[in-house]
Amino acid sequence: MNISQNCLDIIKKWEGFRANAYLDPVGIPTIGYGTIRYPNKQKVQMGDIISEQEAEDLMKLECDEFAEVVNRTVTASLNQNQFDALVCFCYNVGAGAFQGSTLLKNLNAGDFTGAAEQFLVWNKGTVNGVKKVIDGLTNRRRYEKALFEKTGGEGTFLEKAEKSPQNQVTWLESYREAASDKTIIVAYNGSDVVEILILDSPDKEDLITVLNQYPNAQNFHLAPPNKVVPTGERILIQKRQSATIAKVENPPALNHPLLIMGMGVEDDTPASLKQDIENLQMRLKALGYYQGEIDGNFGTNTDRAVKAFQAKEFGESEADGKVGKITWGKLWGQDAPPLPVSTSPEIPGKNYLKLTNTKKKDEFGCFVLRMEYYKDGKLKDFLNVCSGAPGRQVFKTGTNSVPKSFQPLPEGQWRIENIKWATGKDKYFGEFPTPGVGPVSTPLTYIAPNSTRRSAIEIHIDWTRRKGSPGTAGCVGLYTIADYQRFVNWLRDTDPRDFYVDWGLGTCPDPNK
Repeated sequence: MNISQNCLDIIKKWEGFRANAYLDPVGIPTIGYGTIRYPNKQKVQMGDIISEQEAEDLMKLECDEFAEVVNRTVTASLNQNQFDALVCFCYNVGAGAFQGSTLLKNLNAGDFTGAAEQFLVWNKGTVNGVKKVIDGLTNRRRYEKALFEKTGGEGTFLEKAEKSPQNQVTWLESYREAASDKTIIVAYNGSDVVEILILDSPDKEDLITVLNQYPNAQNFHLAPPNKVVPTGERILIQKRQSATIAKVENPPALNHPLLIMGMGVEDDTPASLKQDIENLQMRLKALGYYQGEIDGNFGTNTDRAVKAFQAKEFGESEADGKVGKITWGKLWGQDAPPLPVSTSPEIPGKNYLKLTNTKKKDEFGCFVLRMEYYKDGKLKDFLNVCSGAPGRQVFKTGTNSVPKSFQPLPEGQWRIENIKWATGKDKYFGEFPTPGVGPVSTPLTYIAPNSTRRSAIEIHIDWTRRKGSPGTAGCVGLYTIADYQRFVNWLRDTDPRDFYVDWGLGTCPDPNK
């Protein structure tokens, strides 16, 4: 059985929505409707923010997991109301408590009346080390009991999203391939190979992040030196490509040959030096490295941001925090690589965007997607973007895409609507009243073929990526403010309205027609 909307509505009523992460009564960081972990199993952290829609989607995913527990452990026949009540109960007390409860024992013994009465037993919480009755829990248990006993008015079950390959992996094996000098991770379900990953980075943190993509993998083995890597398609795991730093025409000049920590502090600092540091801070902020004030002071926060940028672009050994002409040029994309070769024919007068899968993943487990801008049918620019959450990277057609699944937006033709600004046109900094989305968003409307049940799909900044919670609930997520500025420039250049999403499933309309 699957849950219905009734189950979600009860949980929403009693959990309440919190956009900002908070500590629950036992000190665990919690967000939304009682979520403590994201789909990639990353723990919620204080400072995280989330939209109400994403919170409900997270709740649906967790309820689907508890639904599996109820389906597996309950042997009695249930109606939809009873099933919803039990999943709601599990959501609050946990799977382990439910499986060891008298409620479950009575239910499997066919004593539905006794099982219903057991809801009321679970109304206590620990306060200052002492268990006591909590009025809120008492009322919730009465509500769940009433639903369990209710006849009629059953909700229509909600479809459960297909699990991604990562959730099917039971163990992992690591190889060191001499020919490529790369670490290769083979993910298995029993004896079957699920996927093969090549790690672009040797960093320990990146390896740990990759391993965390497989929540059900119980073991990690090192393959013997002479063991051959299984055959099959290999997925490259890489950090965000430098190609997202586009060449900026007429960038600000570097007035001083070298910028280093400590500059800009003195009262008699030349205005030109202050300007250099402010330009540096603004660019690092747009690229997602700097979160401090634009104050012209090359302090520790600026130094940390410069080193992080240099480590990403040049390697750890080159991250010295000194900004000369090489680092300055890199910041403004002066050595940006040429555009990739386009496979689409040129169509004079045709302006549109196209989204495809590179078949590569970032270090968090999200597929790196490529959003391309075509002007007069010719490829003019592109960005690397993401869609969907780690562990939910299942690509679907419009008709087969399931709501509240955290999967990427479905394949098909979409319409690009007008840009929405949170605090004012062209304001990329400041207050962000739309939790988890950032200061600007562009809605998308599904056009063809047929229809889709997915809704509230937009193009926005993946605002929570820098806090360790990458990905989206299905929207298109751009990595940085600088990326979104480029995207806005596309829209203002030719006002393209057609957005083609092509996952290779054969349902995306041809831009040529």
